[in-house]
Amino acid sequence: MHVNRPSWRRSALLLAAGLTLGLSACAPRPGETATTGEKAGETKVAANDDNNPGHAVYLNSCASCHDNGATSGAPSLEALRTLNKATIRYALELGYMQQQAKNLTADERTQVIDWLPRNDGNNDDWVKTAACQIKLRKVNLDPKDSPRTSVAFGITPDNNRHFTADRAGLSTADMKNLQVSWVIAFPQTPTMRSQPVIVGDTLFIAATDAGRIYALDTDTGCIKWVYASDMTLRSSLAFAEATEKSPTMIVAGDAAGRVQAVNALTGKKEWVTDVKLTSLNRITGAPMVSGGVVYAPISVIESNFPPDDDYQCCKGQGAIAALDLATGKKLWTGRTIDEDAKPTRIGRSGTQQYGPAGAMMWSTPVVDAKRRLLYTGTGESLSWPATNTSDSIIAFDMDTGQKRWVFQATKQDIWNSACGRRGANCDWPGEYWSPDFDFGATSMLVKRQDGSELVIAGQKSGALWALEPDTGKLVWSNKIGRGSAQGGIHWGMAYDGTRIFAPLNDGAPSPDNPNWGPGIHAVNAMTGEIEWSYKPNARDCGQDAPVSLATHPTPEWRITPISAPMPPPPRPTTPPAPRTPPAGIARAPAAAPAAVPAPGQPAAAPAALAGPPRPNGEGATLQPTATATAGGDSGPPRPPRCRLGMSAAPLLVDGAVVTGTLQGMLRIFDAKTGEVLFEYMTNKAFPETTSGLPGHGGALDSAPYTAGDGKLFVQSGYARFGEPPGNVLIAFKPKGKR
Repeated sequence: MHVNRPSWRRSALLLAAGLTLGLSACAPRPGETATTGEKAGETKVAANDDNNPGHAVYLNSCASCHDNGATSGAPSLEALRTLNKATIRYALELGYMQQQAKNLTADERTQVIDWLPRNDGNNDDWVKTAACQIKLRKVNLDPKDSPRTSVAFGITPDNNRHFTADRAGLSTADMKNLQVSWVIAFPQTPTMRSQPVIVGDTLFIAATDAGRIYALDTDTGCIKWVYASDMTLRSSLAFAEATEKSPTMIVAGDAAGRVQAVNALTGKKEWVTDVKLTSLNRITGAPMVSGGVVYAPISVIESNFPPDDDYQCCKGQGAIAALDLATGKKLWTGRTIDEDAKPTRIGRSGTQQYGPAGAMMWSTPVVDAKRRLLYTGTGESLSWPATNTSDSIIAFDMDTGQKRWVFQATKQDIWNSACGRRGANCDWPGEYWSPDFDFGATSMLVKRQDGSELVIAGQKSGALWALEPDTGKLVWSNKIGRGSAQGGIHWGMAYDGTRIFAPLNDGAPSPDNPNWGPGIHAVNAMTGEIEWSYKPNARDCGQDAPVSLATHPTPEWRITPISAPMPPPPRPTTPPAPRTPPAGIARAPAAAPAAVPAPGQPAAAPAALAGPPRPNGEGATLQPTATATAGGDSGPPRPPRCRLGMSAAPLLVDGAVVTGTLQGMLRIFDAKTGEVLFEYMTNKAFPETTSGLPGHGGALDSAPYTAGDGKLFVQSGYARFGEPPGNVLIAFKPKGKR
């Protein structure tokens, strides 16, 4: 899904190691030489590295991507140099870069692996400094005095991502009065992609790039225990209650397509189970635990390989696996595509092509124990022919893994990373459409005010879909964003019992619809209509601009219905025509009226700077500022562009909506009115942290927020697609409270 899921943005989920070593894909063309420079956003290598043979390998095979990450989407050299050798080796030999690295000799691979890590000491050398005092090291899991505050990605099995005030220990009123309580920095981890779990006074968090899970004290951030995985981790965490046969456990997915279960009391490994269909599978969405069973969604690494015209695209397919909680034994596997990939045709480059492929699962399943169903979203097809389960919501039977119903939102969507240049692996017979409109965002099962229930699904097309849980029948739809391979709804939504809060990672505002563009919408669950909207402005990037205010769309722009499945347009044979509304949209009459301020509020500031759309919801290029770009001594240089897109899954705490931008601006709203209650720029240096290491914040992406024990916890940093990297967890608490 996310370059959001690659789909180019999908790489945000796919880059298993937190790393994209763009070797042959980004290497110089024959006769060209890669060089480093001093332009904005490029990285200079220290002079004492110049004669290292690994540096030469990097310059010749990697630099054209990683020295230009804002264009290529690859992490910067400085971000790569914070990783460890095991992570880099995995990416080159088994992970996303194995195809690009295939032409390196064994010596060249060893040289670049040895050179890249700046400091490849023991990942845990710092733990002694950050360890809790003996009296604080105990992990208390007794249900009587350790509430299960945040036990899954969606907070509760319906994935509504909503904390009550009692559950979080925070109220809406507290949100106006937050202050930083403590900050911890994690070494060798430039991307904070895994939502923590909170039980009582213990917070469990994964530093995925480093392959570590930590149990932290919620009051101080000190470390109770650390678990060292033999593989980089990928997913958010899940908490599993003890049973007669098993202890309490923390469950996570890794970059090798395995589910790992760790004892929550001690940090010791309980079991590891491989759930891959083939070597092309990984786990990106968080596992869910229900009734003594672990349900793990299965994604696909393969989208990153097709730019090589000689690659035989494609064979990877998505699935969901059920495992016995006590033993890790596989109970069943529900596949999104019923048939294996097989040879289909000879591609333009003379290479054998395979299909069907794709329909991978990037997101976390919704557990509907009443109906015994799991609701999951799927990605696009990776190769010809397109499948009837790509870009779909599928209801799987919890007991058998059989499909009960399929709702396909977009058909014949065939996309892989060769499509950016229409390479040989993005060339299919007949009609095709390559919008990359997958469902990367986790869906929700919501109960409306009239007692009825809906499955709410958000798509990268910018469409919200409301479906009947029993049948998958469409109830209402609203295209709230323009959408693109990198736009639309990315990681998730939240629901307060009345409104659905859907963030958008769109580019600049569109003349086709005043609602489109980066921001967040509050949508009425009964009607599908937008109640209020908020669009960030250049203030988020350090410019002297007022706080943008929430607005209400005029009646004709509150809902823009869209049909399903959207059909593909004919293959283009002439230059693109002027912009027209996407297929299936019932356009409102007349020209787009400006959104109006909410009652009692002054006119809003401009929603975003004018300019062409850019990846990841970037509205404009700004002059570098201290807030937006200064890296300091504790982190890599901040990319000098303003990223206004809202990609991360929001969180509700009581009546407050917690959100943020790819630039790193944390912002909290009143759920009813859209009033801004609090904002804080996380994209900055934190020279003193509880780990004793300097830290730096960055982008807010993936699943960075959770709450519990009277605090709001925010992870900052995402080293993908030119986004600002970072390695910190920030704990906020209300002033005057312990």
